[in-house]
Amino acid sequence: MSLNLTVEDILKATKGILIKGNFKDKVDSISTDSRNIKKDDVFIALKGEKFDGHEFVKDAILKGAKGVIVSRDVNLEDKAFIIKVQDTLKALQDIANYYLKTLNAKVIGITGSSGKTTTKNLVGRLLKLIGKVYVSKENFNNEIGVPLSILEAEKDVDFLVLEMAMRGKGEISLLSRIAEPDIGVITNIGWAHIGRLGSREAIMEAKAEIFDYIKEDGIAILNRDDSFSMKIYERLHIKKYTFGFEEGSDLRGLILDKGKESYTLGLYFPDGKRLTLSLPVYPLNIYRNLLSALLVLWSISPESIYRVKEGFDFSLPKQRLDVKRNKDGLVIIDDTYNANPDSMKTAIEYLELLDVPGRKVALLGDMLELGNYSIEGHKEVIEEVLKRNIDVIVLYGQEMKKALDEFEKIDWSKVHWSDNPEEIKSILRRSLQPKDTVLIKGSRAMRMEDFVKFLEDEYDCSVKY
Repeated sequence: MSLNLTVEDILKATKGILIKGNFKDKVDSISTDSRNIKKDDVFIALKGEKFDGHEFVKDAILKGAKGVIVSRDVNLEDKAFIIKVQDTLKALQDIANYYLKTLNAKVIGITGSSGKTTTKNLVGRLLKLIGKVYVSKENFNNEIGVPLSILEAEKDVDFLVLEMAMRGKGEISLLSRIAEPDIGVITNIGWAHIGRLGSREAIMEAKAEIFDYIKEDGIAILNRDDSFSMKIYERLHIKKYTFGFEEGSDLRGLILDKGKESYTLGLYFPDGKRLTLSLPVYPLNIYRNLLSALLVLWSISPESIYRVKEGFDFSLPKQRLDVKRNKDGLVIIDDTYNANPDSMKTAIEYLELLDVPGRKVALLGDMLELGNYSIEGHKEVIEEVLKRNIDVIVLYGQEMKKALDEFEKIDWSKVHWSDNPEEIKSILRRSLQPKDTVLIKGSRAMRMEDFVKFLEDEYDCSVKY
């Protein structure tokens, strides 16, 4: 991080007060974590529900911080400067926005109910074909992570790719104000956070906030296959494009050929350009992420799509359909990053699509934060896995049990349930055979990654492919 700002710039950005120090002092790096302070960092003391950075101001100075930004009085005996602001979190956000205006970079903001991180990474890889790119780190997608990502970008960056997540109404709007996107992408409008927001219509409104502060000449990119995304599309009055497999998509994808280990994807761009790619076998939802990323590239530099060649890196982020196997052919699909009904269905479809020699096993844990929609959401997922060609179904958690109780008939010879992790492990031990393929997915709070670790240790599934 080399911001090349001064104390005076920070005061302009935050409307803060210089308690001690020099207006011309340099500010090249800002840290919010006193544990990771490096020499000459500026420490900003954030206050959260479980911590207060003001308690660590002196620790930061001892580690070499050249100044601090605080919202309450602190006493420092050394030469460090002190800037006092009303709200340190807002100050961080305002500094990021101020710094952003010193860059000559296009900002691509990405939100949606699922596929955000995959899309962000794909956009980053594609834009590297035409310029210098900074892609926000995993989980740096909230009111703290987005400004920190902006501040991490180097002065000569051409493209800044930011993931924007939310928990409730108004949060995406805040991130849009900080980042002022040139291009806003919504991957889809699904079930994520329905327990907090109450309906998919409310989720739609919250995701649409990404366009609240988009540049006047900005571009919106939305999912033609998703009816809620198209409701947003219809009311936008900026340049806008759609992606999808539906007829009428500005960038339309078509599966031209299906092989055992790869599909041929035809891509048809708004200006008549065409591209054909051979890609690993994935459900359409995963390919939609690629379509949106390609549309970002095309909207910036139409001719550059021809730089996308065979062998393009279409790998997914960690814990997203992450495949491992052992020497005897047992395969684990680690999709434990998180779960909602939409991503569950995508993972189940992926398991069914795979051409494998053995049986297909699905271990599915509770999906949390569905609120009043929990039984309905879990029931949808159970219906999905029952109708697919899955040999063994293992359900884990109380929410799965509530949904199971809604079914009149269940084939208990292939369906197993428990809310005890040790019993789940016992079921796996009894059920698994060599060459089986096991999908593991559920909400983060269910600690589904523990079952991945159990199988890796039990069956030596350490080889990725």
